[in-house]
Amino acid sequence: MTVLRLYASAALGIIQRDAVLFFSYRLRAVTQVVGLCFTLSIFYFVSRLVRSDVLGSPDRYFAFVVVGLVIMSVLQSGFTAPQLLRQELVAGTFERLIASPLGAAGAVLSMLAFPMLYSCLVAIAGLVYAKIVFDLSITWSTAPLALPVALLGGLAFGSIGLLFTASVIALKQAAGMNWVIAGLTLVGGVYFPVSLLPGWIRWASEVQPFTPAVNLLRHLLVGTPLPESAWSELLTLLGFVVVLVPLAIGLLSFALKAARRSGTVLEY
Repeated sequence: MTVLRLYASAALGIIQRDAVLFFSYRLRAVTQVVGLCFTLSIFYFVSRLVRSDVLGSPDRYFAFVVVGLVIMSVLQSGFTAPQLLRQELVAGTFERLIASPLGAAGAVLSMLAFPMLYSCLVAIAGLVYAKIVFDLSITWSTAPLALPVALLGGLAFGSIGLLFTASVIALKQAAGMNWVIAGLTLVGGVYFPVSLLPGWIRWASEVQPFTPAVNLLRHLLVGTPLPESAWSELLTLLGFVVVLVPLAIGLLSFALKAARRSGTVLEY
């Protein structure tokens, strides 16, 4: 129990530090929320032009794209670990994390906590804005179930981010990360249903966790019909979490051990 309390205290310390640093830039939180609301406003007026046999009315397309955009913000927070680690290396503070009770791997995992929690708050603010300003139709009876689904999605997204973090430790760069984010945006159904993708690329919507996560969240938040049963989508998302979380932690630990042996763990 004492060991668990020690780990929890160390993780909480990293979260508190990251929160203090983030909010020390006073306009950062405001600009992020305003930026998301501005994007949602643009897509509301774009949705007035949409007439689709797949989605139906402009309101249905707006609801579709709102959830995609707010979940995309959560996805991007899962990819902040490589950037945060690089900042620690440049500032020379990563050695403090290595010496913490969490160790290097646990410290990197804890660095993901604040960005993901904050992105969830921004996502909720975006949904509230869309509801108040544009009368977004929210399915209140199932909306609370979106929280555990978002947590599962965050675990999957964060695991992919940790894979790139391992590459930062090993190669000192997160090669291809921006391309992965762009690819997930395209094949994950942020702006349009994946059923509209050509057949030669549609398979890509089935081999990553973003698609089942956003499908479930759209169904729970705004009542968008699922392409498969809810249990099938949930099991698919769970499968990604079960595979990606141990893989990411294992590769991160391996990269840290290899960097220690070569004496490059603190280089950047």
